[in-house]
Amino acid sequence: MKLIDLSVPIRDGEGRLGLECDFDVPYTFENCGWQGSTFKMFCHYGSHVDAPRHFLPNGKTIDEAPLSKLLGPAAVIELSDHGRDAGITGDTLEDRGRHVVPGDIAILRTTWSDKAWGTDAFWKEGPYLQENGADWLVERGVKAIVYDFSEEYVVRTPGFHGDDCAIHHKILGEDIYNIEYVHNLGLIEGERTTIIALPLKLVGLDGSPSRVVALEGADLPREFEVDHG
Repeated sequence: MKLIDLSVPIRDGEGRLGLECDFDVPYTFENCGWQGSTFKMFCHYGSHVDAPRHFLPNGKTIDEAPLSKLLGPAAVIELSDHGRDAGITGDTLEDRGRHVVPGDIAILRTTWSDKAWGTDAFWKEGPYLQENGADWLVERGVKAIVYDFSEEYVVRTPGFHGDDCAIHHKILGEDIYNIEYVHNLGLIEGERTTIIALPLKLVGLDGSPSRVVALEGADLPREFEVDHG
């Protein structure tokens, strides 16, 4: 088996929407002989998972996210020809995603993050998911979606309102989980792989930074029995 790390690196001072990552090292080798650090960051920066609560007031929070939704068989939909300002339609997904089956994690591979992560262009100029594209994913019965681009076009507008974010409402409203802002999707060989995305168990919050990996050569079941102790 081969393990592919899909998570983008996170650095002190980075961020979005005016919220910067803040790293600190209060315990150092100089003052106590060991190192202990803290960090503060926006839950929706870097590779992360959206919980339904992100846009739905009564939706599940990230600590309530079923882990079985965030790991398992995944289908790669090839969209690398969708570059700057390209909308991804339902017709395109129907044409290229015939191998996606209910219960899959859908991987939308544009390779945009490999070109633009760390620049304003990633947020403002990349491909995006059109509403009929979101409808296709819902109708296909996927349990989660992996993106290497910022899928909601309206968030490019300063001061956008949640009610205007039709893509997130359609997907999270169907209890489908967004696994956002990964890179290295081009390292996945073939149309199928296994995805593992494990968020922190942040009680009551709407999302979490996550380590996202693809496991090539694995054959995990579609359903899991999860023991929470």
